Amino acid sequence: MPAQCPPNCRSILGACLLALAFLSAGRAADQAPLKAGQEALGPWWMRQTALTPDGRFASLKTHRWWKKAAALSPGQSLVLDVGGEAKDRMLVRRETLTLRGQPVDTVIWVIDDDGDGSIRTGGDRHADCYVIDYGVDGTVDRMVDYIDDDGDGRAEEMDVRFFVDGVLSYSWFAVDIDRAGVLWTIPAFDDSLEGCRTCSPNGDNFFYVNKFNPDQGTWWPLGECPLAFYDTDGDGASDVAIRVSAVPAAWDAAKDPDFASGSYARPWDKGMADAVVANVRASYDIDQGSSRDIPFHYEMSWNLGGRTPYQFPDMARSNPQRRPPQETVVIPPKDVRALAETFEARETGFSWIENDDDATVGAATAGADRKGLAWPWERRLMDNSGGPSRKWNVRREWSRKPSAKRDLYYSDIDKRIHLFGAEEGWVQVGNFAGLGAVGEIRMFDTDGNGYFDRWEVYLANSTRPVRVTQVSDEKAKRIDSGPGSLAEFYVKDVLPRARAENDRILAALDAVRHFEPPAELKAALAEGSDGYRQYAQDIVRELAYLGFRDYYLTLANQALFEDRRGGRPGEFWGDLGDRAKPRRAGNVPDSDSATAWKLARLLGELDVAYGRADYAQASDLVAAIGKLNLGR
Repeated sequence: MPAQCPPNCRSILGACLLALAFLSAGRAADQAPLKAGQEALGPWWMRQTALTPDGRFASLKTHRWWKKAAALSPGQSLVLDVGGEAKDRMLVRRETLTLRGQPVDTVIWVIDDDGDGSIRTGGDRHADCYVIDYGVDGTVDRMVDYIDDDGDGRAEEMDVRFFVDGVLSYSWFAVDIDRAGVLWTIPAFDDSLEGCRTCSPNGDNFFYVNKFNPDQGTWWPLGECPLAFYDTDGDGASDVAIRVSAVPAAWDAAKDPDFASGSYARPWDKGMADAVVANVRASYDIDQGSSRDIPFHYEMSWNLGGRTPYQFPDMARSNPQRRPPQETVVIPPKDVRALAETFEARETGFSWIENDDDATVGAATAGADRKGLAWPWERRLMDNSGGPSRKWNVRREWSRKPSAKRDLYYSDIDKRIHLFGAEEGWVQVGNFAGLGAVGEIRMFDTDGNGYFDRWEVYLANSTRPVRVTQVSDEKAKRIDSGPGSLAEFYVKDVLPRARAENDRILAALDAVRHFEPPAELKAALAEGSDGYRQYAQDIVRELAYLGFRDYYLTLANQALFEDRRGGRPGEFWGDLGDRAKPRRAGNVPDSDSATAWKLARLLGELDVAYGRADYAQASDLVAAIGKLNLGR
């Protein structure tokens, strides 16, 4: 029987093969990584794409084959007639690609780095290089380079390099940590190359941006560095996504609030050589619903704003198979999660997805959470948060307190996991399952002890809160914020308890006065994850309660505000006239105002019990109201 490979076998084997590839790359393993302009020290295919020390790629018009390439029609290709090692290993083809919605005539130069004959089929996606000229003017605009370190026919690394007027500006880099063989889906060399739009979020994959430093001929961290995905349960889908924003130390947040999302494309200036980490976003799949069929499934996210020098052990990453510059700079994959857990945050944003957002994340933007759950650019703006984000059905909580710990607590008031130390929070409700806008819930810590003690509920058509709860006992307990422990607590304790408590109060309300939820909301009770269903049930409970309370409060107020002078101007006898009639018949019931006042008192007690989530007492009060036999 063949020996079984342990779970970490592929990672260990991959590391060994990478070391062997380094030692056998045709130069000494201790030789310094090549910089731009040193391609002559590398193999023939490296020399083909040589840069000047300041990053300029020679015009393609300088090649003998250019005129033939330019004469091709879209869809045609040509194997280049060259000798030596390059014989039958280079091809040019003409294509029409789409950039920013417009067709662009394009020449693509394909180089078969590993000599596997891929040119016969137009090139492969594991060890070939693609040099791209948009507009067929001889100026290089992009270069996509696949690197197969161990010769297994799968790319372990990728470069997606961006040039401006033929000069190297920056690059996205990709590393297949778990050797799953999927890094970046590129159907065509078009807009899909921009911003990691189609990079694979599955498994353990690692992506990052480096800016080219033309003064040194080297790379330097700037932008999203890294964007790291981790598969923590071995199902092939990522459960953690971490985005680290690197910006110049002299960066001005007022001028560039989101530098890390694209400002690195600007021309190099010396201030870029001093980089800091300005934001860390860490997103987690808590309910374990992530899969290859359901990627980007992150319920919870930390958005951490701060300022820490971009200096980390072993951050120089070299690959002898990479075209110069060969050394990139990035936090090692093994250290990124620890950074997210200990980052010195000056302010903290905490997000939790409660349900879908059909308004701002529709079918056209289904990959909005590809890079994790982003903080919104509204209310409390946090620099370098990235995006795009969600607006509806995402609970947001914010703290201005500096912290190097990710602290959470559970509140038995709203059956939610919260950021300890958050002074405020909100969730806009609606626009899911076919519903329109429903309203908003706002949360506040009014005494500064780290726990929410005030909740305000608004409906979409209300200018004032329709319900306010202020508690002295937050019914809160601190919990382990580690993703594994948190997932177990959420799935096994929080969700079942919330559903049971909702069922109790909903049954009590329905026994006295039936509430029929909108058809869309009723359908949502059986759709999506358990967390999504709980949220839908929470909304049903809140609407049912508000309907019950307002109906009976209307009855009480109608009686209490009624003009009962009985046609006797200047005299007020209240209920006396009504009581005199049944007295003569030998029956003395409660007066209308007495009953109404009793109802009002019960409703007041109910509002307090319901707000405190004391659903046992609230159910008893609902039953007592029902026994008054009013309005049926």
